[in-house]
Amino acid sequence: MSLALELHEAATHLPSTAIGHQTGRQTADPAIRYCMLVVLLPLLAIPAFICLGKSDFFLHHGASVWVQSNDAIFNFQDRNCDVLVYGDSTAMTGIDPEVVNRETGFKTCNIAVTNAVLAVTGNLTLDHYLKQNTHPKVLVVQLAPDDFQQENRVWRHTIYAEGLLELLRHGSPSESHQVLLNHPHEAIAFAGYAAGFTAYYAIKDVWFRTTHLRAEEDQIQVRNGFFTPPSPARTYCESAAKLNEHSHGDFPRALADQYRKGYSNRSAIVLVDVAPIPSCDDNLKAYSSELEGITSNSLQSLPIGLFNDGRHYTAFGSRIVSTLVARQVNEVLQKTPYIDNRSIASQPNIPEFHSVSLQR
Repeated sequence: MSLALELHEAATHLPSTAIGHQTGRQTADPAIRYCMLVVLLPLLAIPAFICLGKSDFFLHHGASVWVQSNDAIFNFQDRNCDVLVYGDSTAMTGIDPEVVNRETGFKTCNIAVTNAVLAVTGNLTLDHYLKQNTHPKVLVVQLAPDDFQQENRVWRHTIYAEGLLELLRHGSPSESHQVLLNHPHEAIAFAGYAAGFTAYYAIKDVWFRTTHLRAEEDQIQVRNGFFTPPSPARTYCESAAKLNEHSHGDFPRALADQYRKGYSNRSAIVLVDVAPIPSCDDNLKAYSSELEGITSNSLQSLPIGLFNDGRHYTAFGSRIVSTLVARQVNEVLQKTPYIDNRSIASQPNIPEFHSVSLQR
């Protein structure tokens, strides 16, 4: 009788225990799945958005005019340019190939990129161009005085998305993978950049289709690598961190020598120029002193009204900068007649610019 009661009791409690255990497992499963989803979604989203950022779709539906201009250079093939302009965005917005061509009689091309691209990819754009096109007679490398400072070539914990995009699109896969692994902070930031700007330009496109009002930036036309930002002329200089004279060691000279020696076998003449900056720039004197004897030209100061920000030029400002470069090219070529195949009639006289003080 006792054994029968024990068996009955066991039969009564066993299903309830099993049911309770099964219910607990069912309760835990959604929580585990949710936690896994929370972890996996970012891990999957980051590489997905990185792939989006380097895609042709993003280039045409999410990238700014600066990025599109940077990337278009990689499509140049079989070009025969006598004067090749390279450098940072001061050259993109400051040296008009049409002006240089007209004033020198030499076909001129502009393949300058932003400083973000230079910081991440080095001279990838220039090297690629020289592999695909005829070597120039004159290579003009123009950089802002800021880009002769070593700290501006260090991009850890800085997005520099434009440069990372070009590296992912046109650099070697092994180098791209290494950069992404060595710079996780920047890789995640690039994924956010690609996602954010894709959404931003999608909203802009919907706005345009609704209102037929196109943003001013979208109306910029890049001509032979050159364009002028649409911002109005500046009326004042913003304060800048003080640069101590001769405080940056040998980097400016080493950078200039790197271009001169590294590309002397691919261009008969290599000019490394410093871009003109506003006359009200706080560091004008320090930059002039630091770069004297290092760059192929001397640092020029121009009125702030020729700039639409601290380093980029208005349309009129770019004509002056372009004419200064044309005059420099003419002067150099006159000293090297063995590469100057222009007729005397095609060699224009370039007026000189002098700084004068006007007294009332």
